Amino acid sequence: MIDALLAKKFIERITQYTEYNVNIMDEKGIIIASKNTSRIGTFHEVALQIIQGDKDTIIVDNENTQFGVKKGVNMAIYYKKRKEGVIGITGDPDEVMPIALVIKMSVEVMLEHELFKYEKMQRRNLKEQLLNIILYNEDLQREDWERFMEPLQLKEDIIRMPVLISIQGGRDLRENVLSAFRNGREHSSQDLICLTRDGDILLYKALNHPLPELMKNYKYVVGEAIGDGLRYMRSAGCSFTVYVGSFQSDFMNYRMGYGHCRWLKKNMGKGGSFYFYDHCNMYFMSVLPLTELQVAYYAIEKNFGDKFVDSFKEIMEALRMANFNLNDASKLLHVHKNTLIYRLDKIRETLNVDPLGNNNDREFVNGFYYYLKRKEQIYQV
Repeated sequence: MIDALLAKKFIERITQYTEYNVNIMDEKGIIIASKNTSRIGTFHEVALQIIQGDKDTIIVDNENTQFGVKKGVNMAIYYKKRKEGVIGITGDPDEVMPIALVIKMSVEVMLEHELFKYEKMQRRNLKEQLLNIILYNEDLQREDWERFMEPLQLKEDIIRMPVLISIQGGRDLRENVLSAFRNGREHSSQDLICLTRDGDILLYKALNHPLPELMKNYKYVVGEAIGDGLRYMRSAGCSFTVYVGSFQSDFMNYRMGYGHCRWLKKNMGKGGSFYFYDHCNMYFMSVLPLTELQVAYYAIEKNFGDKFVDSFKEIMEALRMANFNLNDASKLLHVHKNTLIYRLDKIRETLNVDPLGNNNDREFVNGFYYYLKRKEQIYQV
């Protein structure tokens, strides 16, 4: 079906370049746009014959005012092998035939472009509806996914990974960034993307790689997949942070994957990129009731003064950020490596642990650190 507003816009453009009267008729044979505006809304018999019959072109040598037909050439307008309307050029058929062919082709190209944009917008709206159901519907059902799968041609049996991009900027900037991601070279029809209620961009990126391969290089794959959007943000000079969640292959777990991204945003701060699997132990500690951690660590905390506890948190935070590398951790603390070793020895002696050389000891100090940070967050609130 040809939109009347679109047809009117085309007539306004084409009449700048030709003196002939051009009409566009819809699938009912009604003139919906014309250089001669008095004919808009009138019936065109030949147009209906073309729509309902086998002929694509009908030439009128003599006028027939009774049926609203004037001398000229009338041709079917096709979209996806279906007659959507008719273009008519008034005038001597021999003179207007070449013009009619060019105009017919132009209308079909414009119609295809506009309907493609419309279908793309429809798909975008459906995807946003689906994500809103996933993120905010408290009574999520598998039927919700199935209802959208067919019109969006979504595959469920592929791995998607949630990526949350938090941007410092206004609504217009965020919309521009959203467009940059949608128009990126790596954007796929299997991706889901929207603005969240918090104003962040959430991308559920479809990863067309086997899981064993992703386990080796998923950070690189995700980085490549969102590269165009990242480059746009850098060129726009905006501050942003990327939070990458967990692999998901079941629609029912998508909200939890988004929750992993939000947890990273809350606990990892701003600037750079953060990956859930780098901090999953801390996440699992964070979802344990604080009373469980208190039972395990409160007596230890109580036995040492605030000075030791504060030093322990500072050193452990630096070691964890540096993957327990002393050189890197000392740089983060802005102290000499020997100073860090001295302070770490105090912890070793006091707790009888060796977090650098013994994996069980590292698990213990990590757990103690998570407990102290949980308490710190509660008292800050």
